[in-house]
Amino acid sequence: MRIGIFGGTFDPVHNGHLEIAEKVEQWFSLDRVHFVPAARSPHKGRPPEAGAWDRFAMLVLATRPYGRFYVSTVELERGGVSYSIDTIREFRRQMGAEGDLYFIMGADAFRTLTGWKEYEELLRLTNLVVVSRPGHTLNAESLPEVFRSRVRIWEPDHERTSEHEPHIYLCSGIHNETSATAIRAALRRGETIAHLVPPDVATYIEKYQLYRNPITR
Repeated sequence: MRIGIFGGTFDPVHNGHLEIAEKVEQWFSLDRVHFVPAARSPHKGRPPEAGAWDRFAMLVLATRPYGRFYVSTVELERGGVSYSIDTIREFRRQMGAEGDLYFIMGADAFRTLTGWKEYEELLRLTNLVVVSRPGHTLNAESLPEVFRSRVRIWEPDHERTSEHEPHIYLCSGIHNETSATAIRAALRRGETIAHLVPPDVATYIEKYQLYRNPITR
């Protein structure tokens, strides 16, 4: 079993997230991709603007057309600050020794990896799939030398080979510039976001009037 884990606040989920998940699922022949909304990210200064279960509901709506996409509540149920190592351990516990985990992250997050809680253990337990992000260089220069032997440059037409230990895959080929920050700002200005999120997500945001008010916290 090959499982992708895609964490984030998803505030809200958008077409860029889905494009990343689709491509990574195809490139690595994943059996499942689990979207894992954070209760609260340790890397952001403020809580998500939408409530936990609104973000969960939007993810369910967004992933419904995809047979291999799932939404996990592991971080929402755990509450508090959501550390990726705790989530990886939980997935590994559920899977046992068999199977491969692929933790999906952007190049921007990857640059800060050495500041993450128990990042060395995270690299031992899961493969990293690092995808390109606008404005961020896709390289492993921020990693200590001891981990750089695990780095693999991945291209969309690359033939997948079997690996005996977790690796770090740097994946170009994704250039979607959609951001949740820009979507929230557009909604506060009263602009349409229909081209940026799945239709059911746009309907949900409109129905519950999410992201309409200026941030006060």
